[in-house]
Amino acid sequence: MKEPTQRRLLRNPYIYGAVIAFAGGAVLLAYLLGAFEKRGDVQADDVCQHVPNRQETARIFNSILPDASEYNFTETWRPTQSWEFRDVCAVKNEDNKALFYLQATVSSARPWKEWADTEIPPNSGGKVSYFDAGVKGVSNAEVAAIWVPCYAHEKTSNAQYNMTVFAHALNPLEASDKEARKTLIDLATSFARQAHKDAKCDLPSQLPA
Repeated sequence: MKEPTQRRLLRNPYIYGAVIAFAGGAVLLAYLLGAFEKRGDVQADDVCQHVPNRQETARIFNSILPDASEYNFTETWRPTQSWEFRDVCAVKNEDNKALFYLQATVSSARPWKEWADTEIPPNSGGKVSYFDAGVKGVSNAEVAAIWVPCYAHEKTSNAQYNMTVFAHALNPLEASDKEARKTLIDLATSFARQAHKDAKCDLPSQLPA
């Protein structure tokens, strides 16, 4: 039997109301979970002062960093011409959680495999590959590290000291494995050139031109 038109009209407002309420609840939930939160924007002036090519670095970070409502940069800068040299640029999100590091430090020269075992930060970036930079370059999808010649006779020890430089993503980057590796290598290499200069290293860096 065909339902009376009046009963259908009475039921329809309840259906429409339920649909609207459900949609409104979904929007509210998405808002609370941050779905509509605006992504932060990295400007060149935000990037640590001693990172080279700050405009280009800002562009790269805007492309590859995990979503965050803001990106905060902090720099540790110790430009001593010795084993104490240290340059660290950290990127953190709005919750002060570290997302990315560029770092350069100096330590005694040793075989590159021993260096790789002790100096490359723990990560889950997958299979390791090698690239030509410094004594040796090592990379995966989360870190690119370079062992760079620095001092022929470090002033406190009179021994050869090299520089460890790395670009380290603490969370997966918004890029394919291949793109992530290339980007990390480019950032590490550029940072290594600047750090080698800032530390006044007297050995050739062996970095690509």
